[in-house]
Amino acid sequence: MINGEKSKLLIKTFDGSLKNLKVKPKGINSIVEFTIQYYDYEVEESLVKAKVIFYEVVSIDFEVNLFDNCIGAELFGFYEIFQEEKKKELVEKIVRNRRDGFLYHGNYDYDETDENDMLNWRGPMEKLYENIKEYHLYQQQTEGGIYYILANRFEIIRK
Repeated sequence: MINGEKSKLLIKTFDGSLKNLKVKPKGINSIVEFTIQYYDYEVEESLVKAKVIFYEVVSIDFEVNLFDNCIGAELFGFYEIFQEEKKKELVEKIVRNRRDGFLYHGNYDYDETDENDMLNWRGPMEKLYENIKEYHLYQQQTEGGIYYILANRFEIIRK
């Protein structure tokens, strides 16, 4: 946390939504790109069209809003979440999902107590955790759902 803050508003997107997801997987050099469109009420309600690019992406997660309300979308923006536990939560989810998928589809004699079992190997995660402060957890909550991106940095390119 920074000065006791759990999160910080980075961009006031109000009713903006991340769209047209492009993922360029390259291990630690993965890039995720969205187009975004929102009204900038600080500049005479001008419509902003831009591209948001995330670099060195560790994880991207999103949940579709399938309810009849948009509770949470009124957060009005694109945020950074500072809590390291939330960052690690996304990484742990990746490891669980990969292990569960492997066990579901494969015929493998898994031993959850054996630290040398390939499905228990945590080397890359431990290295990531050593540098977790270098990564940022971004969140956009929209009417369509919630997006989380864990990445080293991002940039916005206005069109």
